Amino acid sequence: MSTSDPVPPDDAVDAARLDPARLQAVRDTGLLDTPPEESFDRLTRLATMLLEVPATFVSLVDAERDFYKSAVGFGEPLASERELKGRTFCHFALLSPRPLLLDDVRALPGLAAVPTVRTLGVRAYAGVPLVTPDGQILGSFCAVDMQPRQWTERDVAVLTELAHATLREITLRQALVRLAEANRLLAEEMHKVGVLNERLSELAHTDALTGLYNRRAYDQELAREWRRVQRNGAALSVLLIDADHFKSINDQHGHAVGDRVLQALAALIQRSAREIDVAARIGGEEFAVLLSDTGATSALNVAERIRSQIAQSDTMPVTGVTVSIGVATLAAEESAASLQHRADQALYMAKSQGRNRVVSAPG
Repeated sequence: MSTSDPVPPDDAVDAARLDPARLQAVRDTGLLDTPPEESFDRLTRLATMLLEVPATFVSLVDAERDFYKSAVGFGEPLASERELKGRTFCHFALLSPRPLLLDDVRALPGLAAVPTVRTLGVRAYAGVPLVTPDGQILGSFCAVDMQPRQWTERDVAVLTELAHATLREITLRQALVRLAEANRLLAEEMHKVGVLNERLSELAHTDALTGLYNRRAYDQELAREWRRVQRNGAALSVLLIDADHFKSINDQHGHAVGDRVLQALAALIQRSAREIDVAARIGGEEFAVLLSDTGATSALNVAERIRSQIAQSDTMPVTGVTVSIGVATLAAEESAASLQHRADQALYMAKSQGRNRVVSAPG
């Protein structure tokens, strides 16, 4: 469309302006109501210098207004509000991907009534539509003059290049937004994977019934503690704890009650251990506690406290639950396997001596 072309009817202009696919494309830019940015303002300033016009702008045509992502040369309130409502020349540019060139808007009565002619004094308008790769017209890169002007091929070429640069900037912005969203989703997925891996690791090292470490984790911790002792010479003790007459509990009350007894035993053992100690269920009714930096006397005291608390507990599912405990403290030059074996021998002695007691392995 040019000054010599007939003015399109309002219904055709409004149909293009309100097209849902086009409006969605405008909103997908993510630019509506965003503040001025130098990357866009640089292009409009360049246009005013190259074309020697008083004002240039980048318009995005929304349903009820034109939003100006960049506007150079306009005074207030447009400079601050950066939007216009009502009919604008950019609406006519939506009807065709070709540049809209108006040498003198007052030469066409249908255009002379456009509000900006009266409010801004616009006489000449040139707009190159901002067309997305799928053919949606977002708005225009525009230049206006307050005097009639015959737009030259060079003017159109400059505006066209700057319109392409604007579209590249919009595309880049969208790509960065998509990248940021992809990175956010990736971070969320990585977090989920991390949580899952932690959970899998926890499951691999945790006894499902009691929540204590399992035998595999206990053996790993025993080996790790043994190596630590070899480096720094600290003390290390082991408690092996076995529920007395556990088979009779299962036989008399059923396995479900037996499981509840094991859970209650685990809770009491865990509460009696320090945060740095390792409590584990290493067999059916057998538990173990690794006591870091703990010598023989302190280990014996811990074991007796555990035995006493269990014997006197009123939280057991059945009455009369007791445990036998074997205690061993690492000797010089002793292996982790030997330490475990001596604790097991001490536990056997506690069982054979009548149960519900603590026995320390000979040093």
